[in-house]
Amino acid sequence: MDIPFTKMHGAGNDFVLVDEWEKPLVAEADKPGFVSRVSDRHFGVGSDGVVFIQKSGDFDAKFIFYNPDGSVAEMCGNGIRCFAKYLRQKGYVDSDEFTVETLAGSKEIIFLGEDVRVDMGRPQIDCVGAQVNCGKNSFIDEEILVDGFEFRVTAVGMGNPHAVLFVDELDLFDVVQAGSRIRHYTHAFPNGTNVHFIQPLAENQFRIRTYERGVEAETLACGTGICASAVASVLNHKADPEKPIHFKAKGGDLRVELELTEDEITKVYLIGPAEKVFEGLIDSGL
Repeated sequence: MDIPFTKMHGAGNDFVLVDEWEKPLVAEADKPGFVSRVSDRHFGVGSDGVVFIQKSGDFDAKFIFYNPDGSVAEMCGNGIRCFAKYLRQKGYVDSDEFTVETLAGSKEIIFLGEDVRVDMGRPQIDCVGAQVNCGKNSFIDEEILVDGFEFRVTAVGMGNPHAVLFVDELDLFDVVQAGSRIRHYTHAFPNGTNVHFIQPLAENQFRIRTYERGVEAETLACGTGICASAVASVLNHKADPEKPIHFKAKGGDLRVELELTEDEITKVYLIGPAEKVFEGLIDSGL
């Protein structure tokens, strides 16, 4: 059976969107295998993940996201912006502001011209929320030893786990090798983690490169990772939380705005573009 799809990207982070608004097109049990085939860049469409678009009983729409390896992810910042753009283009929502159901809770969406702003919620800096093993309340600028290499890491949860490291020069750093080591360091990260390397450029401006869990490779951008990196930058006194924080990823520029309550970060907003690439049909292989 042929399955219609739409290819979109946010800052180069690319996704296949499958519209199940009216009816399921892929059975739940078949979704992992379908996603793996579709995401393959040689034998499928190629993507950093697959988004299933569904109706929600409580909100304006439901966002279901799968990593390329067929695993379910709680959230994807770039993916949900593409999802939001698709909803409006199809007429499934008729407002510039609406709320989406995700596995990481409900997310408020606002269109700002061509950009999409997503309320990514409250960051989790406690060890349980950040999904990190530690004997203290948080994991900020902590040293870990992995395969004989020392890294200083800040762990932040954004519905999914992230490890953030500051480096002096990204171009001289082996992001894939170091990222893979840290991602699989289950002594600290029992569920694995997404790994982000950020280089300060100027006040509230950073370059970022990401090794993404589930993709198991470097990606051009990671929305939740940029949110986590903004939080980590504030926690490490490298950014002003009162001003927008700008990130230059390989695939494009994104910005983060923070909401504070009594000096505590209570909300993270991710702002950036989402663009349609093409539409097509693919054999489900079922």
